[in-house]
Amino acid sequence: MRRHSAWLLTGFALAALVVASPAQAVVVFEFGPSWDGPDHTLQKIVDARYGPGAINVTTDYIGAHPGDLDPWFWVDNQFSALLVQEVAGNATRNVIGWYKETGTRPVIDGVDDGVVFDGPAGAGATALIVFGTPMTKFGFYMNPNGPLDATNAPEPELFFTNRFYDDIGPNGTALHAPTNGDVQALVYDVSQWTQPNTWLVCFEDLDSGAVPGPPGSAQTDNDLNDFVFEVTAFGATPVQPLTFGALKARYSR
Repeated sequence: MRRHSAWLLTGFALAALVVASPAQAVVVFEFGPSWDGPDHTLQKIVDARYGPGAINVTTDYIGAHPGDLDPWFWVDNQFSALLVQEVAGNATRNVIGWYKETGTRPVIDGVDDGVVFDGPAGAGATALIVFGTPMTKFGFYMNPNGPLDATNAPEPELFFTNRFYDDIGPNGTALHAPTNGDVQALVYDVSQWTQPNTWLVCFEDLDSGAVPGPPGSAQTDNDLNDFVFEVTAFGATPVQPLTFGALKARYSR
């Protein structure tokens, strides 16, 4: 366990970081009818893990409310990850990795990035990543269908938790909001039902910029159940200015 002083210093660093970040507009995600059937929707997955009514997947993600950070990222010396569920036709080939967040689109080349879960990983798989530098800002990427092409995402296209690194529509033209970067992943704060500083990350492995619809008549279902995992690390949650006493109480657990 970290010493209280380390928690406190981290708290000051995070507070300074997020208070300086401007509040962004609400991020809209257009959910579609899951091609995996009503028993495998993201809402069903979330209900089974955290309890019915705990989280509404269409309204409780980070970015759904004014003041939420957009884009979202994490910051820590390390993180742990738990694969909750993967419901996808490309399940044996989807790859999830991490990248160092610098504010520019990363080049995934084995430097400042790495694989967290590969295709053979199944529900219950875990990973622990330790960074070589302290308080690293990071996010996650998906290589949909691994070494093979995915719908509207030919190799080597990747999807990111930072939507500004994703394309705009399947052909370079936004077909629905948001128009400044497709949302390929949503993040939910699940600390209340698990442990402090834990988030659920939910990826779509088809290009979400297409208009979602039923199978056979659409190019995506935008159901976000394709790769679902928990990550435990410090986050960059916006905070109101705190007194020293309030800040100490928050980070001296």
